Amino acid sequence: MSLTRSILIVAASGVCALGAMVGPRSPAAAAEPGKIAATDLLFDRKHLSNVDAGADLDYRFQRTVSQPELLGQPFSDDIHVQVKKAGGDGTRDLVVKVFSGDRAREPQAIEGMTGNPILIVFLDRSIASYISIAGGNSAYLKDHFRTALRDKATVEPVKVMLGEKQVAGYKVTVTPYAGDINAPKMRGFENSKFAITVSDNVPGQFVEMEAIYESTDKTAPRLEERTQLVGAQVIP
Repeated sequence: MSLTRSILIVAASGVCALGAMVGPRSPAAAAEPGKIAATDLLFDRKHLSNVDAGADLDYRFQRTVSQPELLGQPFSDDIHVQVKKAGGDGTRDLVVKVFSGDRAREPQAIEGMTGNPILIVFLDRSIASYISIAGGNSAYLKDHFRTALRDKATVEPVKVMLGEKQVAGYKVTVTPYAGDINAPKMRGFENSKFAITVSDNVPGQFVEMEAIYESTDKTAPRLEERTQLVGAQVIP
Protein backbone atom coordinates (compact mmCIF):
# COMPACT_ATOMS: atom_id res chain seq x y z
CA MET A 1 0.00 0.00 0.00
CA SER A 2 1.61 3.28 -1.06
CA LEU A 3 0.98 6.55 0.74
CA THR A 4 -0.83 7.78 -2.35
CA ARG A 5 -3.45 5.02 -2.15
CA SER A 6 -3.64 4.72 1.62
CA ILE A 7 -7.03 5.52 3.13
CA LEU A 8 -6.44 4.60 6.76
CA ILE A 9 -3.49 6.48 8.17
CA VAL A 10 -1.91 6.94 11.54
CA ALA A 11 -2.29 10.45 12.88
CA ALA A 12 -1.39 12.26 16.06
CA SER A 13 -4.99 11.88 17.15
CA GLY A 14 -5.28 8.21 16.19
CA VAL A 15 -6.41 6.66 12.90
CA CYS A 16 -8.46 8.85 10.60
CA ALA A 17 -9.59 8.89 6.97
CA LEU A 18 -7.36 11.28 5.07
CA GLY A 19 -7.33 9.74 1.63
CA ALA A 20 -7.98 13.18 0.20
CA MET A 21 -4.74 14.47 1.69
CA VAL A 22 -2.74 12.71 -0.98
CA GLY A 23 -3.91 11.74 -4.41
CA PRO A 24 -2.83 10.99 -7.96
CA ARG A 25 -0.25 13.38 -9.28
CA SER A 26 -1.65 16.12 -11.50
CA PRO A 27 0.03 16.92 -14.84
CA ALA A 28 1.22 20.22 -13.40
CA ALA A 29 3.19 18.37 -10.74
CA ALA A 30 5.44 16.57 -13.19
CA ALA A 31 9.04 17.57 -12.68
CA GLU A 32 10.95 19.44 -15.35
CA PRO A 33 13.55 17.35 -17.18
CA GLY A 34 16.44 16.64 -14.82
CA LYS A 35 14.47 17.70 -11.73
CA ILE A 36 12.73 15.67 -9.05
CA ALA A 37 9.09 16.33 -8.16
CA ALA A 38 8.11 16.71 -4.52
CA THR A 39 5.28 14.21 -5.03
CA ASP A 40 7.78 11.61 -6.22
CA LEU A 41 9.93 12.02 -3.13
CA LEU A 42 7.05 12.14 -0.66
CA PHE A 43 4.36 9.84 -2.04
CA ASP A 44 5.56 7.66 -4.90
CA ARG A 45 8.65 6.00 -3.47
CA LYS A 46 8.84 2.83 -1.38
CA HIS A 47 10.25 4.50 1.71
CA LEU A 48 10.29 1.33 3.79
CA SER A 49 12.20 -0.81 1.30
CA ASN A 50 15.45 -0.24 3.22
CA VAL A 51 13.97 -1.27 6.60
CA ASP A 52 13.94 -4.97 7.55
CA ALA A 53 11.51 -6.86 9.77
CA GLY A 54 12.27 -6.36 13.44
CA ALA A 55 13.64 -2.86 12.94
CA ASP A 56 12.32 0.26 14.66
CA LEU A 57 12.27 3.77 13.25
CA ASP A 58 12.54 6.18 16.18
CA TYR A 59 11.56 9.83 15.76
CA ARG A 60 11.82 12.71 18.20
CA PHE A 61 9.04 15.29 18.19
CA GLN A 62 9.69 18.82 19.50
CA ARG A 63 7.02 21.50 19.98
CA THR A 64 8.26 25.03 20.70
CA VAL A 65 5.94 27.95 21.49
CA SER A 66 6.52 31.65 22.13
CA GLN A 67 3.43 32.20 24.28
CA PRO A 68 2.56 29.12 26.40
CA GLU A 69 -0.38 30.94 27.93
CA LEU A 70 -2.03 30.90 24.49
CA LEU A 71 -0.67 27.73 22.88
CA GLY A 72 0.02 25.46 25.82
CA GLN A 73 3.33 24.29 27.18
CA PRO A 74 6.17 23.21 24.86
CA PHE A 75 7.10 19.54 24.96
CA SER A 76 9.18 16.79 23.43
CA ASP A 77 8.05 13.20 22.88
CA ASP A 78 8.72 10.12 20.77
CA ILE A 79 7.09 8.49 17.76
CA HIS A 80 7.96 4.88 16.87
CA VAL A 81 7.35 2.97 13.64
CA GLN A 82 7.95 -0.73 14.27
CA VAL A 83 8.37 -3.08 11.31
CA LYS A 84 6.75 -6.36 12.26
CA LYS A 85 6.88 -8.17 8.91
CA ALA A 86 8.60 -7.62 5.56
CA GLY A 87 7.00 -8.94 2.39
CA GLY A 88 8.88 -10.05 -0.69
CA ASP A 89 6.97 -7.46 -2.71
CA GLY A 90 8.42 -4.61 -0.67
CA THR A 91 5.45 -4.21 1.65
CA ARG A 92 5.78 -3.93 5.41
CA ASP A 93 3.41 -4.64 8.31
CA LEU A 94 3.80 -1.94 10.93
CA VAL A 95 2.84 -0.82 14.38
CA VAL A 96 2.90 2.95 14.89
CA LYS A 97 3.11 4.43 18.38
CA VAL A 98 2.59 8.18 18.71
CA PHE A 99 3.77 9.83 21.94
CA SER A 100 3.95 8.47 25.47
CA GLY A 101 2.40 8.88 28.91
CA ASP A 102 -0.70 11.07 29.03
CA ARG A 103 -0.19 12.09 25.40
CA ALA A 104 0.06 8.51 24.12
CA ARG A 105 -2.31 7.44 21.36
CA GLU A 106 -3.54 3.91 20.88
CA PRO A 107 -0.88 1.94 18.92
CA GLN A 108 -2.04 1.36 15.35
CA ALA A 109 -1.27 -1.71 13.25
CA ILE A 110 -1.11 -1.19 9.49
CA GLU A 111 -0.52 -4.00 6.99
CA GLY A 112 0.94 -3.90 3.49
CA MET A 113 2.57 -0.46 3.61
CA THR A 114 5.39 0.66 1.32
CA GLY A 115 5.28 4.37 2.23
CA ASN A 116 6.43 5.60 5.63
CA PRO A 117 3.41 6.65 7.75
CA ILE A 118 5.52 9.19 9.65
CA LEU A 119 4.83 11.56 6.76
CA ILE A 120 1.09 11.33 7.25
CA VAL A 121 1.47 11.79 11.00
CA PHE A 122 3.30 15.02 10.18
CA LEU A 123 0.83 16.22 7.55
CA ASP A 124 -2.21 15.51 9.68
CA ARG A 125 -0.73 17.24 12.72
CA SER A 126 0.33 20.19 10.56
CA ILE A 127 -3.27 20.77 9.51
CA ALA A 128 -4.55 20.40 13.09
CA SER A 129 -1.92 22.80 14.42
CA TYR A 130 -2.63 25.32 11.67
CA ILE A 131 -6.32 25.29 12.56
CA SER A 132 -5.50 25.76 16.24
CA ILE A 133 -3.44 28.88 15.59
CA ALA A 134 -4.92 30.36 12.40
CA GLY A 135 -8.43 28.94 12.22
CA GLY A 136 -9.99 27.57 9.06
CA ASN A 137 -11.85 24.61 7.65
CA SER A 138 -10.07 21.24 7.76
CA ALA A 139 -11.22 20.02 4.33
CA TYR A 140 -10.31 23.33 2.69
CA LEU A 141 -6.86 23.46 4.27
CA LYS A 142 -6.08 19.82 3.39
CA ASP A 143 -7.07 20.38 -0.23
CA HIS A 144 -4.87 23.46 -0.58
CA PHE A 145 -1.95 21.79 1.18
CA ARG A 146 -2.23 18.83 -1.20
CA THR A 147 -2.38 21.09 -4.24
CA ALA A 148 0.61 23.11 -3.03
CA LEU A 149 2.72 19.97 -2.58
CA ARG A 150 1.91 19.01 -6.15
CA ASP A 151 2.29 22.38 -7.82
CA LYS A 152 4.18 24.88 -5.63
CA ALA A 153 6.75 22.99 -3.56
CA THR A 154 10.44 23.57 -4.13
CA VAL A 155 13.03 20.78 -3.99
CA GLU A 156 16.70 21.40 -3.23
CA PRO A 157 19.61 19.03 -2.63
CA VAL A 158 20.98 18.91 0.92
CA LYS A 159 23.51 16.95 2.93
CA VAL A 160 22.48 14.74 5.82
CA MET A 161 24.49 13.28 8.68
CA LEU A 162 23.52 9.69 9.49
CA GLY A 163 25.54 8.83 12.55
CA GLU A 164 29.08 9.75 11.48
CA LYS A 165 28.38 9.31 7.77
CA GLN A 166 27.42 12.08 5.36
CA VAL A 167 24.81 11.21 2.73
CA ALA A 168 22.84 13.05 0.06
CA GLY A 169 19.23 14.09 0.45
CA TYR A 170 16.53 16.48 -0.72
CA LYS A 171 14.57 19.16 1.12
CA VAL A 172 10.99 19.87 0.08
CA THR A 173 9.68 23.29 1.15
CA VAL A 174 6.17 24.66 0.71
CA THR A 175 4.08 27.63 1.89
CA PRO A 176 0.65 26.21 0.98
CA TYR A 177 -1.48 29.21 1.96
CA ALA A 178 0.64 32.09 0.68
CA GLY A 179 -1.47 34.10 -1.75
CA ASP A 180 -4.61 32.15 -0.87
CA ILE A 181 -7.89 33.92 -1.60
CA ASN A 182 -8.86 33.39 2.03
CA ALA A 183 -5.55 34.61 3.47
CA PRO A 184 -7.21 37.64 5.14
CA LYS A 185 -9.08 35.18 7.38
CA MET A 186 -5.88 33.37 8.47
CA ARG A 187 -4.80 35.83 11.19
CA GLY A 188 -1.55 36.62 9.40
CA PHE A 189 -0.36 33.00 9.36
CA GLU A 190 -0.76 32.44 5.61
CA ASN A 191 3.03 32.42 5.10
CA SER A 192 3.55 29.51 7.49
CA LYS A 193 6.25 27.24 6.08
CA PHE A 194 6.59 23.47 6.00
CA ALA A 195 9.78 21.59 5.13
CA ILE A 196 10.45 17.87 4.72
CA THR A 197 13.91 16.38 4.22
CA VAL A 198 14.32 12.92 2.72
CA SER A 199 17.21 10.65 1.76
CA ASP A 200 17.08 7.17 0.27
CA ASN A 201 20.27 6.46 2.26
CA VAL A 202 18.41 6.84 5.55
CA PRO A 203 16.22 4.08 7.04
CA GLY A 204 12.61 4.91 6.21
CA GLN A 205 13.92 7.81 4.06
CA PHE A 206 12.43 10.64 6.15
CA VAL A 207 15.08 12.63 8.01
CA GLU A 208 13.30 15.71 9.33
CA MET A 209 9.90 17.39 9.08
CA GLU A 210 9.42 20.95 10.23
CA ALA A 211 6.41 23.25 10.49
CA ILE A 212 6.86 26.94 11.34
CA TYR A 213 3.74 28.97 12.11
CA GLU A 214 4.57 32.68 12.24
CA SER A 215 2.19 35.60 11.75
CA THR A 216 2.72 38.96 10.14
CA ASP A 217 1.14 40.27 13.34
CA LYS A 218 4.20 40.57 15.57
CA THR A 219 2.04 40.30 18.70
CA ALA A 220 0.73 36.88 17.63
CA PRO A 221 2.28 33.69 19.04
CA ARG A 222 4.88 31.70 17.13
CA LEU A 223 4.71 27.91 16.96
CA GLU A 224 7.33 25.49 15.66
CA GLU A 225 6.98 21.72 15.43
CA ARG A 226 9.79 19.43 14.33
CA THR A 227 9.96 15.66 13.90
CA GLN A 228 13.44 14.19 13.41
CA LEU A 229 14.77 10.68 12.90
CA VAL A 230 16.96 9.81 15.88
CA GLY A 231 20.58 9.57 14.74
CA ALA A 232 20.14 11.71 11.62
CA GLN A 233 20.20 15.44 10.99
CA VAL A 234 20.29 17.93 8.13
CA ILE A 235 23.60 19.73 7.70
CA PRO A 236 22.93 23.52 7.76
